[in-house]
Amino acid sequence: MTYRITGLPATEFSHLFGLDDDALAALGAKRYIVDEHPGFPDRIELRDLEAGERALLLNYMHHAAATPYRSSHAIFVREGAVERYDHRA
Repeated sequence: MTYRITGLPATEFSHLFGLDDDALAALGAKRYIVDEHPGFPDRIELRDLEAGERALLLNYMHHAAATPYRSSHAIFVREGAVERYDHRA
């Protein structure tokens, strides 16, 4: 049996990269400068960010179905991430 693991597409978040803190706040997001490792799991590159990297904390709708199972949660993404993790085994 084979499987594939991928991060989220960076294109879903690129419009947030480079916004100032007020603009991020208006969209319900917040910028962090990573100050500990581990503790900031990036959902694009699927790795724990290193101290000094910039992360955005935002709400992500991971199941947008119009059912009682509709769901979202807070995630971190590395600001400036371009390529998502993609692994097949």
